[in-house]
Amino acid sequence: MASGKKFLPTCLPVALADKEQFEKLAGKIAFAEISDQLNLPIPKWERVEKLEFISLPYPYWLKGDYGTAGRSVYKITSKEDLARAANVLLANDEKWMVQQDIKGEYGQVQAIFNHGKLLAVHSSIKIASGAGGSAAARLSIGSEITKKHVEKLGRYLKWHGSLTLDFIRARHQFYYIECNPRMVEPANAYKAGVNFPKMMIELGKGSCSQPDICIGKPGVKTHSLLALIIGTAERTKSRRKMLQTIGHWLLKSDSEEVLTPAWKDFLSFIPLAIITIRLLINPGSVTKLVNNTVKHYSVKAATLKDI
Repeated sequence: MASGKKFLPTCLPVALADKEQFEKLAGKIAFAEISDQLNLPIPKWERVEKLEFISLPYPYWLKGDYGTAGRSVYKITSKEDLARAANVLLANDEKWMVQQDIKGEYGQVQAIFNHGKLLAVHSSIKIASGAGGSAAARLSIGSEITKKHVEKLGRYLKWHGSLTLDFIRARHQFYYIECNPRMVEPANAYKAGVNFPKMMIELGKGSCSQPDICIGKPGVKTHSLLALIIGTAERTKSRRKMLQTIGHWLLKSDSEEVLTPAWKDFLSFIPLAIITIRLLINPGSVTKLVNNTVKHYSVKAATLKDI
């Protein structure tokens, strides 16, 4: 949409950064480069020209420049892992990087900017995993440090619209590992007091005029049972583990369901029931389910190059 902005109606209420700004963030390598330029804390990294020239010690992550939902990312702990990954590298012309592995909590900081001015920010950490290690359950945290970092990036780029940084929190330090130049799942932020969708609509219409930065409150837990079930099936292929996940999260009173709240949206129970029954009958079918889902919404690296 940024590339074809000139073809969009001028009255269309969409807040979009320019194509040139997207190009500085959309790829993992581009984001690592701009992070180094702005002194944002990121794990050590290298471009991969030839596998034999990688100097990072094990363990590290081998990452395709473009990818989503945990695809094109491989943890390398030995020469054997690297040899297996070599087949993937040779199968396409994707650019690759390696990045130091850091043990810690995975999270995201989400923000909205008005031509470089920060309007809202919210930070959360993952407390349970969905498909591809995604955050199917979240706990909101304080945003003092992450606010400073994402604001620095957005101001430098004069960013317009939504922006999300993935991080690892280790020993009270934040290390940024990826950037999504878009809004990600906004429900935890909404429950913590930041209504990102509403603000994006107002920004697109040119009517977002709040004087103070809106910051999400810490300590709010949210989850998606459907995403948790899919994640459990992907990791374990076990009916027993899936039933344990269902029992654990259905009885959890300190976290709110945000994707299929059947008690107030009865029809949302239908996809939850269909997917759950399918996976309980055949846990192995989760691979096809996840791969097809990612295939249908993701943009291939070759397409991005053409754009």
